[in-house]
Amino acid sequence: MRLLLVEDTQDFAEALCKHLISGGHTIDYASTLNQATHFWRLNKQYYDLIILDIELPDGEGTSLLKQVRGTELAVGVLVLTARSEIDDKVHLLDIGADDYLTKPFSLKEFDARLRAVHRRHLPKTINSRSIGPLEYDPLHRTLWSGKNQIILRAQEMKLVEALIEAPSHLMEKSRLFNRMYGLDQEASENAVEVHVSRLRKRLEPYQIRIKAVRGHGYQLVWSNNDE
Repeated sequence: MRLLLVEDTQDFAEALCKHLISGGHTIDYASTLNQATHFWRLNKQYYDLIILDIELPDGEGTSLLKQVRGTELAVGVLVLTARSEIDDKVHLLDIGADDYLTKPFSLKEFDARLRAVHRRHLPKTINSRSIGPLEYDPLHRTLWSGKNQIILRAQEMKLVEALIEAPSHLMEKSRLFNRMYGLDQEASENAVEVHVSRLRKRLEPYQIRIKAVRGHGYQLVWSNNDE
């Protein structure tokens, strides 16, 4: 998933970023409300979920929450808060938070809440997506060939997710880049080509190709249906 993490305690935020990246997620990290608002306006069409601290040095995180809920985008919001009063928690849910965690919390519970929030915003009519002999499980972020799971590197999985979820399995190179890399990661769009090349080799045994479509980007194609 592409996540926006908004948290002003640096060591805590760094630990969360490290944990999330190890889980294969792409992270944009903001330590202030102003920075978070800038990231949201710049990349809101790419975010799957926002992890939002409420007490920020330059304002309340609820301000961003209201902006997010003012759109029709299916973006999950998990609030992190030190407030333990029931009224505070009810207020957060009433203004649009999907869920909340009271600090401190365990990473296992954190992961479970993330999955639950993400599941809430998945299309209710879609359980899995397939192309040729492969099936992608969007909830568990896994790829299968029959009963055999295909283990991919984190960036390769992000490519598969982006392409298999895109209309006609076709996505622009710039949009692929934005799904794979956070704003603070040093990488060029050429890095996408490197991962495409690696993924092509992994998908060859299943007759799945990644075709470069001039002027449009890359397309995931099942060779049996490719004319």
